[in-house]
Amino acid sequence: MKKIVALLLALVVVGGFAFAGGAQESSPAGDDQLEIVMVVKLEGVAWFDNMRLGIEKFNAEHPDVNCYQIGADTADPAAQVALINDLIAKGVDAILVVPNDPESLVPVFRKANDAGILTFTHEASNQKQISFDVEAFDNAAYGRHMMDVMAKWMGEKGVWQPFVGHLTSPTHNQWVDGEVEQAKKYPGLKMATQRVEDQENQQIAYEKSLELLKTYPKLTAIMGSAMSTAPGAAAAIEEKGLIGKVAAFGTCLPSVAGDYLVSGAAQSIHFWVPADAGYVTAMAAYKTLKGEEIVDGTDMGATGYHSITVQKNEHGVPVIYGQAWVDVNKDNLDDWKDASGKYKL
Repeated sequence: MKKIVALLLALVVVGGFAFAGGAQESSPAGDDQLEIVMVVKLEGVAWFDNMRLGIEKFNAEHPDVNCYQIGADTADPAAQVALINDLIAKGVDAILVVPNDPESLVPVFRKANDAGILTFTHEASNQKQISFDVEAFDNAAYGRHMMDVMAKWMGEKGVWQPFVGHLTSPTHNQWVDGEVEQAKKYPGLKMATQRVEDQENQQIAYEKSLELLKTYPKLTAIMGSAMSTAPGAAAAIEEKGLIGKVAAFGTCLPSVAGDYLVSGAAQSIHFWVPADAGYVTAMAAYKTLKGEEIVDGTDMGATGYHSITVQKNEHGVPVIYGQAWVDVNKDNLDDWKDASGKYKL
């Protein structure tokens, strides 16, 4: 398939922009199969375990594709680049990436494109050197929504603190930008300090939350961007006996934060289904490799993405937007459990 991909890439470059992508291997690709690989931020965590289900579903539904997911055991940009270099050497057709550091990927994406490999991202709406980025929703709108939920619980007054996984994460910072902008509608709200980085590590989120609770005794709410923040902050809130006075919010999954929603240490979590996002990113690569157009209204085959919108970012790269956020609190937590009581996600 490489000659076809190289020709597609050349045509796209002539048209004005280049393509890019990432993955984990399940079986060798045949000569008649497209090899599409998703490279996630970090393996061994619930979020990306779920994303793998979407990649596996896509692979099962497309016999002309070998699609799989890989990731490093640490959220290290250099480790992610190393995996992409390995895929370039292997000669895959498309690399999909959930970036730890988008800027660090530009040179390796350019190298992939030069080798005739298309590149794509998820959660990197400002990425360069790719064919498409995929976003579950407009990031600023998601941040504004989470702020409204948190502000309502706070009674529209009090001190709050935003966290990000990494200060270099464009998506996390866009959510916080939306939160900060929406907070202007609530004059009684005050941010404790500048956004705090927890490196997508629950233990670090816990330790930094303890520090914040000590430094800012009037702190009322902690808003997380990474899946690590809400459970880490909630654990600190429980330890300090502050349930009902302080609460955690933010992006997380029921299986990770469910117990804290029950205890009241966390009040609301928000997310999109990683499996669906992985599926749609693979679909974007597949359609592009097949020469199919992706435009406003295209059905990408997953809930929340049946009628997408496409907008170009500041680098001229098209970004796919769905309408796929989900809210979970104590009242609807059981909706995310199966008959045995096990969390679905």
